[in-house]
Amino acid sequence: MTEALLEAKSISKKYESGYVLQNVDLSIEACQFISVLGHSGSGKSTMLNILSTLLKPTSGQVFYKGRDITQLSKKEISRIRREDIGMVFQHYIIIPNLTVEENIQLGNNKMSDAGKLEELCQLLGIQHLLKKYPYQLSGGEQQRMCIARAVIKNPAILFCDEATGALDSENSKNIIVLLHDIKKRYGTSIIFTTHNREIAKTADRIVLLEDGHIIKNDKNTNILSPDRMSWEI
Repeated sequence: MTEALLEAKSISKKYESGYVLQNVDLSIEACQFISVLGHSGSGKSTMLNILSTLLKPTSGQVFYKGRDITQLSKKEISRIRREDIGMVFQHYIIIPNLTVEENIQLGNNKMSDAGKLEELCQLLGIQHLLKKYPYQLSGGEQQRMCIARAVIKNPAILFCDEATGALDSENSKNIIVLLHDIKKRYGTSIIFTTHNREIAKTADRIVLLEDGHIIKNDKNTNILSPDRMSWEI
């Protein structure tokens, strides 16, 4: 049996209004694309934030490479987040007065060589935009820049929270195709939250979340090629 890269055991999250996540178990292997499918308010973002170390669970444990990260110090958590975790969100987090290249290099804590930057930007189709500023880019190009910034350090896991939610159907499709290419080329595990069933169909595993509970967690035996997605939701 393949050892899990990341594993959640009975994680729950409670706020004043009540539980938004309850007794969730999830195991993620290396080089795996997982779609977390659910409606707004189902607990997708909360689960992603706990798995990515942004939130601590109210109860339960999260293991990364066998270590319980819920028990680590802030310094150790920061190191894991800096070196091993990439994040892409629906709303772009960019520095407007920096060029595309400078924005990307903000994520490059490992100081990869110029060849890695060139290779990644060619894969994402933004190599001709490096000297431009974010305001000169389309929404799809800005999201590609954010993906490049998250991937430039070669993270073990890339967390994407509704990363295509602000894009039109064509740009959304292109982003999903590119994320699958990143998984194949760099061996990155990708956890992608979405309410779009077409996106979910492209994943290796589909996790269905409802009212803070995982109600389905199945290997996808009929994977849809991302370039053949239909956007009729």
